[in-house]
Amino acid sequence: MKHTVFILLLAFCFYGNCAAQHNITGQVITENGKPLPGVSIATDDNVTRALTDSAGNYSFENNSAFIYLNYSYTGFLTARILVRGTAPVVRMYRSDGLLSETVVRSFESNRSIKNTPAAVSIISKADMQRYGSNSLLPAVNNIPGVKMDERSPGSYRLGIRGNILRSTFGVRNIKIYWNGIPLTDANGTTYLNQLDASIIDRIEILKGPAGSMYGSGTTGVVLMSSEFHTVKEKSMNLRISGGSYGALSAGGSFTSTGKRYTARLSYVHQQSDGYRQQSRMRRDGINFTGRLFLNSKQQLLTNILYSDLFYQTPGGLTLAEQEKNSRQARPAAGAFPGAVVQQAAIYLKTLYAGFSHETNFNKKWSNTTALYISNTDFRNPTIRNFEKKKEQGIGLRSVTQYKDEIFTGIFGGEYQYGNTRSGVYKNVAGVADSLRFRDGINARQFNVFLQGTLNIADIFMLNAGVSYNNFHYDLVKTVSTPGKRQDRNFKPGLVPRVAILKTVNKTINFYAAVSRGFSPPTIEEVRGGNDLFNTALNAETGLNYEAGVKASLFKSKLWFEATVYLFYLKNTIVSRRDSAGGDYFINAGKTKQTGTELSINYLPVNRDDHFFRRIKVWAAYTNIRARFSDYQQGTVKYDGNKITGTAPVVVSGGCDVNTGVKFYANLSYNYTAAIPLNDANTFFGRPGNLAFAKLGYKRNLQKNITADLFVSYERSFNNPYSAGFDLNAVAGRYYNPSSPQNIYAGVQVKFIL
Repeated sequence: MKHTVFILLLAFCFYGNCAAQHNITGQVITENGKPLPGVSIATDDNVTRALTDSAGNYSFENNSAFIYLNYSYTGFLTARILVRGTAPVVRMYRSDGLLSETVVRSFESNRSIKNTPAAVSIISKADMQRYGSNSLLPAVNNIPGVKMDERSPGSYRLGIRGNILRSTFGVRNIKIYWNGIPLTDANGTTYLNQLDASIIDRIEILKGPAGSMYGSGTTGVVLMSSEFHTVKEKSMNLRISGGSYGALSAGGSFTSTGKRYTARLSYVHQQSDGYRQQSRMRRDGINFTGRLFLNSKQQLLTNILYSDLFYQTPGGLTLAEQEKNSRQARPAAGAFPGAVVQQAAIYLKTLYAGFSHETNFNKKWSNTTALYISNTDFRNPTIRNFEKKKEQGIGLRSVTQYKDEIFTGIFGGEYQYGNTRSGVYKNVAGVADSLRFRDGINARQFNVFLQGTLNIADIFMLNAGVSYNNFHYDLVKTVSTPGKRQDRNFKPGLVPRVAILKTVNKTINFYAAVSRGFSPPTIEEVRGGNDLFNTALNAETGLNYEAGVKASLFKSKLWFEATVYLFYLKNTIVSRRDSAGGDYFINAGKTKQTGTELSINYLPVNRDDHFFRRIKVWAAYTNIRARFSDYQQGTVKYDGNKITGTAPVVVSGGCDVNTGVKFYANLSYNYTAAIPLNDANTFFGRPGNLAFAKLGYKRNLQKNITADLFVSYERSFNNPYSAGFDLNAVAGRYYNPSSPQNIYAGVQVKFIL
């Protein structure tokens, strides 16, 4: 009996030791690597097991090394981590409630948005998911001073502070980077429609000339990033959604994160029949994003994308044609057949690979060097011809930084080269027929830059930078006038920027900036849609003055930002469209733009112990007074006319609600004032009023499965509504009607493997 009791006591003690032998320890840090104290660590049964200390560390004992932990802290997105043995370092990202402290990468500053002396707007993953993941357009159009158009599914244009006028399609006069690697090619063009919204996790939009750091451009820069997981995990994410007019989006991604690496491989398929005739689209994309820690001081980042995009182009309608049948494609007119007969469309295949190497030499010195290569196959049957084009590009960007407590110095450079081989044929019902002309174009651009930032006692900041920019194009005719070579060199330009920021107190900052912009025409603008190389087209140059206030009030529950600016532009490049639908470009003298941009985010509720866990209210306002000055065509003067394609007023707002029972709702509204459609201001697009509502349910189905179901509804109240117009079109073909309403539903499921 005594032996039995002894054995039972020994077994009990042994079991107790086993149950308590797993000591779970870890650390929680913010997105910029600072320790985060006071974080609550709880199990799935809502039992709090620990709180982080002042160094972000925590520790508790558990009877198993296999456990799911939920990390929550007011103002930060909740993280759910599977711990196997040793808990990893957990990086938590700020919610919009603490937007003032969100770190931005603009001008390589890596400072909070409140302490950045520039007009910078952030589109988070939550902002994009507010509208589903089919398009970036609605999220972008809620940013003050920014406008994105979609004339038909897949056909995007992007403008910042009124430069849509240069973009007949695609993105021009805006430099775009992806994970710090140039996405805009040496030709000055960005095929933004090649990227699916699901592979982008964050977008920073820098408004105003930023050539002192990023080279060409007079209106702004876009920095896109795909965030890397910091927690050791293997997971799979599957999603599918569908809706009106045959819309379907389906895809999946696999993510693996280890001690020294993180990688994500994704595939996305998207298709739509479109609202109008001849407006079908299809896109298939494969993307790989990875990060490898070579050692404690070096890491290698990788972006690889292959995209196959097809979308039909229905063409612009006259007002009478739109009112008669808003769903028709452009009909035949005179000697020109219609869009359906000519099978007008764009076929676009792109392979893009970017690599970035980061080195921290010591606490003060670091370097980032990025390299990309790209290959694009472009085919475009139009009303009048059939263009085939192949583009190859290569680019290099290197940035070296010195940083101490009061001074940051940056110097570096960027070089890009592009080769384009293009042939234009007669279009016979969508088939390339006889060759009309063929040419080859080389583009080369480089810039070197220098920037310094002086921070005095955290109450005054001076930022100054300058870059030297050089651009060159040359064209060789191989048919029509064989062997004829034409060159175009643009006068090298020095592009400076000076900004100051004054901290009034812990909640309010004021800033002011003066900057110069320099933007040569793109290859598509120099070459146009005919057999001419427009050597008379000059680069735009601009001068921008702006000032703003940034305020974080009521314990960071309210974020307010206001900016005013005055922008003078010389040699303004404007697009024109001939009777056959071909685009060509001219310099239109000078323009003057004055603008006001306001942004408010208010988070009245952000608590995990309420039924309404999170309520966010937001609003944005844009006012642009954009006018031509010193602009004359023939005997007609357009001085004082409104700049074509620029909406003078845009207002948007909405409310996001998350509840404790896993339901959430997103409501938003957007108003866009009447847009001038030609330089003479004789035609205007009617104002737009768009309302959007999304209802969803997100919960954990099992310990390793999370599901998100949603349904959304979008409606226009000014119909026929157009999400993008053709500007300066001959015969009044300005209108591209869009669907008056859309319904979508979808589901997304995440598996932790």
